[in-house]
Amino acid sequence: MARRKNMKRRRIILGNTFRLVRENGMDKVSLQMIAEKSGISKSLLQSYYPHKAKLTNDIVHNLFNTLGEQVNNYNPPKDGKAPYAQTKAFIYTIAVLGMHDEGLDRIISEAFTNNSTLDSWGAMLNEWIKTNKLFEGLDLDNDELEAGIAFVTTGIGRLYHDRKKHHLSAEDLANYATSALMYSFLHCSEDEIKEALDEGHEIIESADMQVVHQAIDSMFDEGKDIIS
Repeated sequence: MARRKNMKRRRIILGNTFRLVRENGMDKVSLQMIAEKSGISKSLLQSYYPHKAKLTNDIVHNLFNTLGEQVNNYNPPKDGKAPYAQTKAFIYTIAVLGMHDEGLDRIISEAFTNNSTLDSWGAMLNEWIKTNKLFEGLDLDNDELEAGIAFVTTGIGRLYHDRKKHHLSAEDLANYATSALMYSFLHCSEDEIKEALDEGHEIIESADMQVVHQAIDSMFDEGKDIIS
């Protein structure tokens, strides 16, 4: 009973923080604002989340987990380099949502620029790949795969931040990330990379972003699994 009440309160806190950050950005949201929005005292809030960093991390983790679930619902190609193509689709989905939703951009930018959440986003991408057994059966070096993911997440975070300066689209970012991972760390050929990027484009074309948005808007609703 106590655990259920604990999770219910965390759900309320995370949902309210998510809405406040979408509206204002993390820098402009205080623990006091979150406490008031959640109908609790600041001291009670801090018994769950002593610092904003943990709140930010949990929100980013839940956001990227929700996006990963949505990407799994896209229509993958029947043959070919589907694991790499799905990786492209995942990165594209994160980038395109941030580029077209000012509120989500505030959260995604925080994930890409804050050292704590940047590490977490790399770990989340790695976890998503492992959970979905994306590269199972392929002759890969796991250490190189993890090093590649760390490299790609940092680089894409920087490019996402400077996307207007370099005139980059969401698919540009996804292509750079996927091709860098495949070529520099997984030693794929140019033909394999082109095939994967083309298949990734097919997956992206099958995506319904309205459905993805609905999943994000409701990810802290009662009955939804949350990470905290």
